[in-house]
Amino acid sequence: MPFNIEDIWVYRIIPIQNLTSVLNEGLFCKNAGKTTRDFLSIGSPDVIARRDTVIVKCYNNTVVNDYVPFYFSVRTPMLYNIITGHSVTKVPQEDIVYLCCRLVELTTRNFKWCYTDGNAAAAISKFFNNLEGIEANIDWHSIRTTDFRDDNADGDEDRIRKKQAEFLVNEYVPVEYIRKIVVHNTLMQFEVKEIIDRMKLDIDVLINPKGKFYF
Repeated sequence: MPFNIEDIWVYRIIPIQNLTSVLNEGLFCKNAGKTTRDFLSIGSPDVIARRDTVIVKCYNNTVVNDYVPFYFSVRTPMLYNIITGHSVTKVPQEDIVYLCCRLVELTTRNFKWCYTDGNAAAAISKFFNNLEGIEANIDWHSIRTTDFRDDNADGDEDRIRKKQAEFLVNEYVPVEYIRKIVVHNTLMQFEVKEIIDRMKLDIDVLINPKGKFYF
């Protein structure tokens, strides 16, 4: 598949009950302390705590929780854990929405950013803050495949880590950089569109494009 940086999107998944808050305020990093009382956390508490101690190697005075994290992939191990309740709060996948941003719009001088070649909390993951080499630095086959089992067909025992390669934006992402929202079904599309219309925002709402975003 030809590689074009203009075609790369990054994704953040959130529960629908957090959407109004996010669209009101934008996306803040965990260490900004901006979560509200009604905010539902869907991450693993152990992983979130570990990210408070992992140094972002290209900005040594920061840790991973100083950044707003996105994935390059969809239908991720994290989403699987959320819908099965494995080590995290169990949430039906129809209640999970994707916030979609274009990579090229977040890699400007307006932002301090970097990306990893795997889960940012993993000790072996590498950090990069230059788009040169991104095609080689990330395993795009792992990003795109739906087979992320330990015993996957490729025999790649590092598949889960690499599928969770992350794009990180320091501190804050304004709502105007959310270009699309992906939802599970028509009912959720209607609910999200109501929120967007009420807030007078211009964001496309798509239902599970090509059936690739949900399990």
